[in-house]
Amino acid sequence: MSIKMKKLLIVKALTFLLISCFIQSAYAADVKPTVAVLDFESIGSEEHLGKAVSEIMRTELISTGQFRVLERSQLDKALSEQKLQQSGIIDDKSVVELGKLLGANFIIIGSVVKMGTAYTINSRMIDMKTGEATLGRNVTGNDLNLLANLSHTLLESLFGSYSKLNVSPLFEEHFRDNIHGWYLVNDQDKRFEIAIGKYIVESKRGGSWVSQRRIPLNQSADFKIDMTVHKISGTDDYGFGMSWGSKDVNNYYMFVITGSGYFIHERIDNGKPERILSKFEYSIHKGSGSSNDLSIQKSGNNIEFYINNNLVGKTPFSSFFGDYLGCVVYSGNEAIKVEFTDLYVYGK
Repeated sequence: MSIKMKKLLIVKALTFLLISCFIQSAYAADVKPTVAVLDFESIGSEEHLGKAVSEIMRTELISTGQFRVLERSQLDKALSEQKLQQSGIIDDKSVVELGKLLGANFIIIGSVVKMGTAYTINSRMIDMKTGEATLGRNVTGNDLNLLANLSHTLLESLFGSYSKLNVSPLFEEHFRDNIHGWYLVNDQDKRFEIAIGKYIVESKRGGSWVSQRRIPLNQSADFKIDMTVHKISGTDDYGFGMSWGSKDVNNYYMFVITGSGYFIHERIDNGKPERILSKFEYSIHKGSGSSNDLSIQKSGNNIEFYINNNLVGKTPFSSFFGDYLGCVVYSGNEAIKVEFTDLYVYGK
C-alpha cells in the first residue's frame, strides 16, 4: 500500500469517528437539519488533508440520509461575501453569523495536525440555535490495525451505537397545540398546560404525575426516544423526564434527572418502583432555569441512556408493559415546575 493511500485511509477512518459524534447532536424533523462543514485547517500536515477530511465528512453526512449538507461552492460564496476564508481563521462569533447567512442549523470546523507520524483530527460543532460549541473528540491514528480498535472503543464506550441504528422518524411533538390529546388540568395539586410550544407540568404540593400518549414501538427492533426538558422552579431533589413502555400510571419505565445533578432509571411494576440505575452525572445542567436533552436508544439487546449527548448508562432491554410513552414528574412532598418542549420518537 502506498504512503499516500495509507494516509487517505487513516483520514477516512478518523473522520468516521467524528461523524459518529455529530450524528448524536443532530435532530430529526420533517425538514432535515442543514449542516455546513468548513475546510479543516492543516497544521504541520499536507495542505490537502484538511480539505480531504472536510469533503469526506460531507459525503458521510449525506450518506446518513438525515441531513441537508451544503456544498463547498455554497460555502465559498458565503465566505467571500463575508470576506472570510474557508479554514483556520473563523471564531465562533463569525461562525454563528455565517450560519445565519447560510440558513444552517450546525457548522463543523476543525483542524488536521501532524506530529511525527501521527495524525490528529480536532473538531467542534456550533449549534446555530444556541450558539454553543460542542467539542468533538480529538482522534489520533497512524496504524490502521490499531485504528480499528480505537474506532470500536470510541463508538461503543463514548458514543454508543447511534451510528448503527437503522431507524426512521415515527412521531414528533413540539406542543404548539394539543392535537395529540395530552392531559390538561389545573387544580390545587397540579397543572398540566400547553402554552406556546411548551408542555408545562407543575406539581404544586408534591406527588407523582405522568402524562402519556400511545405510540407503538417494535420491541424486537432498534428504537430511539429524544426529549428536551427545562426545570423552571422548585425542588432539586426529585426527578423529571420521560416514561416509556407504559400500560398505565402504575406500570411503566422512566428515565429522569434531578436539579441537583442525578439521573435515575426505574421500572414501575404495579406501582412499586425498582431502581435499575442511579448516579451523579456531571453533564447534567443543574438547578432552576436549566435545560437538558434526554435520550434512550435500544440497540440490539441493550438500552442506552444519554444526557446532553453523553452516554451515561446501559442496561439489558426489558419487555414493555404497554405502548404508551410521555412525560413524568415527581416531587415527594415538595413543589416543582417543569417544561417539556420537544419529543422525537424513532423506530421501524
